[in-house]
Amino acid sequence: MRSRSLILLLGCLAFFSLTSIAQDDLGKQLSKVANQNAINYLSPVLAAWGADLNSGLYHSADLHDILGFDVGLKVGAVMMKDEDRVFDLVLPDQIQYGGVTLNAGVDYDKVISGAPTALGEPNGKAVTVKSTSPFLPLRGQTIFTSPKGFNMKFASLLMPQAAIGLPFGLEVIGRFVPNISLPDDAGKVNFIGFGIRHSIDQYIPLLPIDVSIHFMTQKLTISDMNDHKIVGASGTAYGIEVSKSLALLTVYGGYQIEKSAWDVDLYNPDLSLTQFIGTPVAIAGFHVDGRNTSRFHAGVRLLLAIINVHADYSFATQPVVVAGVGISLR
Repeated sequence: MRSRSLILLLGCLAFFSLTSIAQDDLGKQLSKVANQNAINYLSPVLAAWGADLNSGLYHSADLHDILGFDVGLKVGAVMMKDEDRVFDLVLPDQIQYGGVTLNAGVDYDKVISGAPTALGEPNGKAVTVKSTSPFLPLRGQTIFTSPKGFNMKFASLLMPQAAIGLPFGLEVIGRFVPNISLPDDAGKVNFIGFGIRHSIDQYIPLLPIDVSIHFMTQKLTISDMNDHKIVGASGTAYGIEVSKSLALLTVYGGYQIEKSAWDVDLYNPDLSLTQFIGTPVAIAGFHVDGRNTSRFHAGVRLLLAIINVHADYSFATQPVVVAGVGISLR
C-alpha cells in the first residue's frame, strides 16, 4: 500500500481545503520521500493548515444574550511564501544505478535545491549525472525526479462553527464535522472543537467598547476504514478581543496566543526507491508544529437583519485571511 499519509492530505483537501488533489497522484509523490525529506515536503502545508485551524473564532466582542446563537461557515486561508514552495532534497551518499555505484559530489549533487514542496510547482526536480562523473554514458542522464508539488498559492480550511449565549456573560463555541467516510475507502475524517468566551466589559460600567476573552481547543482526526488513527491535528488558542458596533457595521480586533501541531502516525515510503531516498528510519510517523505562537487580528462585520458577513486579517508569522457568513440571533 502506498503512503498512508495520502489519507491525511486527501481527507483534509476533500473536506477542509478549497484545493483538489487526485488521490493516486498524491500517493505516488509521497512515496518518493522519506525521513527528513518527507517532513520538509509536507511541513509547509501542514503548518499553514494549523494556522487556519486557530482562525475565525469570533466576529464581535459583544457576546450573545442567553440562548442567542450564531451558526455559520468560515474559511481561513494562508497565502504561501515562495520559500514555503521549495525545499532542499538531500540524497544518500551513494546511489546504485544501472549496475554501477554513483557517489555524491562526483556523480551527482547530494543536495538538490529548489525541489518543490507539496505547495510547489507541478513538476519535480530532476537529479542528473554530473559532467564530472567517470561513467561517460551516464553524464547528463536523469536518474531520479523529486516529488512534484500541487501549485497551491494558498492553504485553506473550511470550518463550520456555532455559538450560543449562556448566563453570567458566557458563550460557548463549537466546531463539528461528524465521522465521515472518504471516497474510495481512503479512510474517515472527524473534526471537533470546543471553546468558551466571557464578557469583561460587564464589570466595567460605561465602557464604550465591548471586551471579552476566549479559549478554544480543536482536534482533527483522520483514520483508516478500520478506525485506526492515521493522523491527528490539534489546535489551542486563548486571547482577548474588543469591538465597536456602528449601526450595521462592527469593527473588531484582538490578540491571541496559540499553538497547533500535526502528528502523522503511519508513513510508508516506497522501499523500492531506497537507493534514492535513503533507508527509512522513521516510518512510524512524524510531528509537525505550527509556526504561529501568537497573532494580532482585525476585522469588520456587516449585520443585515439576522445575516452576518465578516472578514478579518491576522498579523502573525503566517498571516491568515478569514471570511465568514452565518445566521445570528442576539
